[in-house]
Amino acid sequence: MVIGLESCGNLTGVDTFFKAKSVAIYGASPSPNSVGQAIIQNFIKPMYEGKVYAVNPRYSSVLGIPCYPTLQDIPGPVEMVVVAVPARITPRVFEDIAAKGVGAAIVVSGGFSETGTRGTELEDEIVAIARKNGIRIIGPNCVGVIDTHSHVDTFFLPEYRCGRPKSSNVANISLVSQSGAFAAAIADWAAEMGLGISKIVSLGSKCDVDDDDLLCYLGEDSTTQVICYYTEGYDENKGRTFFDTAKRITQEKPVIVVKSGRGARAKEASMSHTGSLAGSDNVAAAAYHQAGIIRPDNFEQMFDMAKALAMQPPAKGDRVLMVTNGGGLGVMTTDAIEAMGLSQPPVSPELRERFEQRLPPYCGINNPVDVVGDAGSDRYDVVFEEAIASDEYDIFVVGMLLQTPSLGMEITNRIAYHASQSGKPFIVISMGGGFTTKAGEIMELMGIPTYATGEKGALAAKALAQYGEIKYGKEFKKTVNSGKP
Repeated sequence: MVIGLESCGNLTGVDTFFKAKSVAIYGASPSPNSVGQAIIQNFIKPMYEGKVYAVNPRYSSVLGIPCYPTLQDIPGPVEMVVVAVPARITPRVFEDIAAKGVGAAIVVSGGFSETGTRGTELEDEIVAIARKNGIRIIGPNCVGVIDTHSHVDTFFLPEYRCGRPKSSNVANISLVSQSGAFAAAIADWAAEMGLGISKIVSLGSKCDVDDDDLLCYLGEDSTTQVICYYTEGYDENKGRTFFDTAKRITQEKPVIVVKSGRGARAKEASMSHTGSLAGSDNVAAAAYHQAGIIRPDNFEQMFDMAKALAMQPPAKGDRVLMVTNGGGLGVMTTDAIEAMGLSQPPVSPELRERFEQRLPPYCGINNPVDVVGDAGSDRYDVVFEEAIASDEYDIFVVGMLLQTPSLGMEITNRIAYHASQSGKPFIVISMGGGFTTKAGEIMELMGIPTYATGEKGALAAKALAQYGEIKYGKEFKKTVNSGKP
């Protein structure tokens, strides 16, 4: 996908943050539970195939890695430096970075613009040195990046406390977060859930590399199917460029943003946290809508949406068919689908006749279609074959309750087959314990997003319809006017 780099942010050197083949940790330390030790541990794992160097005049080695007094003492080239030293000495460190000819620096240290006048002065000093010498900066006051393909990992959080996500063969999401704590929590949560992640970036105070730069970069990144953001606000004069860029990116790739700072107290907290202006939430909401950005209420909704958008094609209309072997699940999910502003039209007389010819007379033939509790995968086949052929529906939401003995694991293959053959988005809702969870894992390995509740499944359907409307514009078959952006 090509969006036109000439109209993007400054992408010079951004690739280095994710693909650096030699990394120096400035402030490396052997002290247990220290930031300098945690970062070194990330890079000495066998998954990272590049070279790693420690820099600290107090030590000759750290965790078996030679430790040098300065970057100038390192015999080989260094592509990226992770700066983990007190803020007051960072200008001196950046002079060393410039002299070594390093092109990228991640400053995990705090104590800069988020703390007041003196911190702002220090930040301005390192930015001036960086700009003069062509050094790109992520941070300060951040945890940096995780790339699950190159295994660059600057998060200073021990893995036993903060799990590391993995990439997926099916679909991958990338997250850019202003908050380091949020980025860490998402990494931990995604690892636990088995969600496919390509990159996680903590931007911190955004003194150089910002939302706009990363939006451009990830828009071009073939390993990212969906771009997610958490932000507390935009620096003055930068918000407009972000939305202009997003308007182009969202035509090719979904962008989802969770923005905090809606209320007055939250805006104050945002300013003290990262030094950014939260701005008017109403203005932001309108800008997101105009740019084609999807805005959920919280990070759980973000990833429920992102999973569906990464695995399935966008819907070409808002008409949903619910198919289930559990009537109660069908009713609950129907409520949720309606609440999402989606259409759930009844089956046409023609489609009803075909269902009646092929399904037992006690099945519920409306919408939802209830194939009832003694159904095997053959009844689902009938519904999918006839409904897809009718072209009356744009999204299929499938209730798959596996507690019934008649429905076996083969249903997972049947759902995946019909999804791939039809080109229409499918979502599965599967409630239950261990056996059900395993079936859901199988479904997602085949690219079918699976959820534990009807509400989550309905939200995923809404995301597929919302992005379909963004992508297809006037060609999108919209039958419901919710009155909401």
